[in-house]
Amino acid sequence: MQGKKYVISFICLLLGLISIHILKNKTRELELKIEKVSQNINSLKEEFEVQKVEFSYLSNPQRISNLAKEYLKNDYITLFPNKIISDEKK
Repeated sequence: MQGKKYVISFICLLLGLISIHILKNKTRELELKIEKVSQNINSLKEEFEVQKVEFSYLSNPQRISNLAKEYLKNDYITLFPNKIISDEKK
């Protein structure tokens, strides 16, 4: 009877140790995945900031006007937003 208690206690202890080991490994894997995703997010945020600055520079009206004067013929038509809207309604 007493030996049976020791066997049951040993089995419970063994199952507990195995469970802890499995949970610890799963936790490590999840922490690594979280770290990779966080690094990816930070990288994308930095890239987004660079893209915003580039867009701001490239879409600067003065810059576009200078490029138009340099590379386009002088007979191009400038469209203003109100002109575009009125053309779309027709």
